[in-house]
Amino acid sequence: MNYEIKVFSELNSELKAYWQNLEAKSNSYCFQSYDWFENWMNNFRIDNKKYSLCVVTVSIQSKILCILPFEIEKKVNLKILKWAGGKHSDYMAPILSEDFNLNKYDFIHLWRKITKLIPDIDLIYLSKQPQCINTVKNPFVSFLKNYKDSNTYNISLPKTWKEYTIQILKKNFHIQNLRKKKLLKKLGIVQFKIVTNENEKNKYIEELIKQKNVRLSSQGIKDIFKLEDLNFYKNFERKKLSKIKTHLSALSLNNELIAIHWGIIYNRRFYYLVLSMKEGNLKKYSPGRLLISLLVRWSIAKKMQIFDFTLGDEGYKKSWANRSSALYNYIQLSSLRGLILYILIKIKLILKLIYKKNILTS
Repeated sequence: MNYEIKVFSELNSELKAYWQNLEAKSNSYCFQSYDWFENWMNNFRIDNKKYSLCVVTVSIQSKILCILPFEIEKKVNLKILKWAGGKHSDYMAPILSEDFNLNKYDFIHLWRKITKLIPDIDLIYLSKQPQCINTVKNPFVSFLKNYKDSNTYNISLPKTWKEYTIQILKKNFHIQNLRKKKLLKKLGIVQFKIVTNENEKNKYIEELIKQKNVRLSSQGIKDIFKLEDLNFYKNFERKKLSKIKTHLSALSLNNELIAIHWGIIYNRRFYYLVLSMKEGNLKKYSPGRLLISLLVRWSIAKKMQIFDFTLGDEGYKKSWANRSSALYNYIQLSSLRGLILYILIKIKLILKLIYKKNILTS
């Protein structure tokens, strides 16, 4: 096939038009929406000399077939081709046209052509790749040799909350939820609020990040939220978004914020993204769990199709979900300079796979 391949090193009007036109008739997650990507770029990559943008568009007869949002990271004098999106994008994937139907031979041929057009890279490392992009198989997983990384969980939402509690939610877990809710209500007035007031949103997001950092620090986790992370979420609330919609909610006890969540709604899918809880003696009441139940119930009432718990295979997510899928990592050596790093990453991926298998079988 005669592919027309372009490589963009910046977001410009031409790329924006390609992206938004394809997004309107494609399979993609919110992390590959133009709204999300542009905000992420403006917050984390402007004037960052460690990274350079490398977005690839592929067309056939002037019709966009796919967009591959890559970036090149400079690390120890090496150049690594990666999906762009960093830690804030839970799924890394291409944006595929609804007409994308390449077989393995054609895809690998196209992939070789693309990698030859990207100059002077030493290693290709594609992480957090979903097996499917919504209902479409991801060719980067299906047709290339990948290493399984972790599972993600979601709920295929029924029509009513009653159906969910009977057919999907585990009985013992549901009883625990009701008991904890009852005990929490004995302490005072419990209120669930969806924050829509523009002036209030900043205050709630600041409290969300504050609570999250206290919790992460108490667990000895160093990768806490910084000012640029705070601005990333605030900027979503300031901008007029064309495709995605933010969702900010909170649970309060006697007017004190005890749990807050920030998420995204995109193509009738609710993305559970950042949850915080007030540290202290309320932990035994699991306010975060109560907030999740209210968000699931709200999603059902609003006729969402999927409630997506996104990245992370924490055990508690299994109790809510009725579906799971896997994320995969792909690594490819592009020059001899990258050989040592290639070996180190490959060993790490294999050890992680062995560890997870042992956990499952022990």
